[in-house]
Amino acid sequence: MNDKIKDWLMDSHPLLKYRVASDFGYDGNLSDLKKEALEDPVIKELISDLEKWPGHVLKRHNDAKHFIHKLSFLADMDFTIENKDINDISKRVMEHKSDEEVYQIKMNIPVVFGGTGKDQYSWMLCDAPLLIYSLKKTGIPFNQLRNGIEYLSNLTVEDGYPCAVSPELGRFNGPGKRGTPCPYANLLMAKMFSLFPEKHKETNVGKAVEFLLSHWKERKKHYLFGIGTDFQKLKYPFVWYDILHFADILSHYNHIKNDLRFIDIIETIKKKADPEGLYKAESVWMAWKILDSGQKKEPSRWITYNVYRILKRVYTN
Repeated sequence: MNDKIKDWLMDSHPLLKYRVASDFGYDGNLSDLKKEALEDPVIKELISDLEKWPGHVLKRHNDAKHFIHKLSFLADMDFTIENKDINDISKRVMEHKSDEEVYQIKMNIPVVFGGTGKDQYSWMLCDAPLLIYSLKKTGIPFNQLRNGIEYLSNLTVEDGYPCAVSPELGRFNGPGKRGTPCPYANLLMAKMFSLFPEKHKETNVGKAVEFLLSHWKERKKHYLFGIGTDFQKLKYPFVWYDILHFADILSHYNHIKNDLRFIDIIETIKKKADPEGLYKAESVWMAWKILDSGQKKEPSRWITYNVYRILKRVYTN
């Protein structure tokens, strides 16, 4: 990232200014920027919402307004349980834990899909890893997460992670063949394990990473997830199965940096830069328009920041 791009990114609201300074260097007092970021309307709104955890019942995992995605975004902004509000939110999240010691959210699975049709606390592999990821990022000690992590880790099938769910959800299964890998489940398991470099070469973790790389190369559709035009649109925040989320997670795995499939993912993203080295949002989550006003016509500071953060990991680690 050149100085001109960095200055453009820093000329933003306090939250992004703090993130850019934290990731790309800053001559001033970073603590002061962090304090200002806590007063940013984005963060104040998130904290206000998350104080009402668990929020509305989850009915689909790509609901960008759902609290699991708000919690994940908050955790990625580097605010931890040292802050009383975030500590209180983390405690609320941890109030509901299954017999498998996996943290739960409130959901409702219709009877026609194999559920109970009632609101209940439960978990699926397309939400549980994201909760653990968020809790770890906010500073919850590993020993409080260990058993749940180990339980989820052992849910693999031959080629990755399937659509696994809590026992009380019965025979619920996503829109794919039972016992076969689900792309989004593998993405979130790789996301969770991205925080634990010492586990990156373990067999089960390797299955998730390999599934993602193979999916990119083969372009086959699994559980309705494909690697097509929509997948390759730059989009933020990280809510669903798309190229920027994909690359962000995989960029934490140093041992695949020279894998030709990973290199192809990165090159695909880099080609989207304009002549100034800036990136536009190619799709937007309107629930998050407070970030970049939900626009696609002009370069996006948040998209540009995230691309350069990924490139920094790829080329400097």
